[in-house]
Amino acid sequence: MSKHIKVDGKLLQANKSYNQLKQKQKDKIAQWMYEETRAYHERTGNFPTAGTGDEVAEAVYARIEAADIWIPYGEIAGRYSQKRMKICERIRKEDTNRKHPPEQVIFMNMCMICRGDDVLALDKVNNSYTGTTFPGGHVELGETFHDAVVREVFEETGLLIQNPVLKGIYHWYRDGFHNVGYLYRADEFTGELKSSEEGRVYWISRKEYEQKELAVGMHRVVQIMDSDRFSECFMDVKEDGSIEEHMY
Repeated sequence: MSKHIKVDGKLLQANKSYNQLKQKQKDKIAQWMYEETRAYHERTGNFPTAGTGDEVAEAVYARIEAADIWIPYGEIAGRYSQKRMKICERIRKEDTNRKHPPEQVIFMNMCMICRGDDVLALDKVNNSYTGTTFPGGHVELGETFHDAVVREVFEETGLLIQNPVLKGIYHWYRDGFHNVGYLYRADEFTGELKSSEEGRVYWISRKEYEQKELAVGMHRVVQIMDSDRFSECFMDVKEDGSIEEHMY
């Protein structure tokens, strides 16, 4: 049964609950709770606790009254008590992202497949990346790096590699994305070699391979594949189009 009180000449429902508010009013109050929590944090350097949360709830309630929304204070205090920890966690994450903004990353892979003194070469034919390289491609959503390189090699060569060994990474920035390529080597495989739409694949001696017109960065990739000293190459593309490669 509804109970009413008279405040400033208005007849108000004394036992009105938060759930009886209109959705637009709830959205406004949720935003005010966030804003007042952030203001408290910036002012004090601390997050409100169960003992100090009333200060935030009172500030929110003042804004509710200024907006001429009627709801008993106890409903707002109780609602804020329920939401306080989630609001504080949201602010923590926002502050962390401001200090350490997440990168937009594209993951790729490449695999040098060896058969005695020969390696498997791939002559790329697309417009974005041309020249002789090794099989490989992009990591798909939800895929492990291991599964991605096995799948890409199979799609491009018809060979199913076993026990690929991670030798290093090759990475660069372009168009706001951090492109990270994982470099693998495999000496075990099954299947019958066949080319794909990515380009022609064939066996070639290591000496002949290095004399081919290699795609950009491939001489560094080969160096990482062969070395225990280097495991990373960063390609720094300058504004004038020049490229510097840093080995680590």
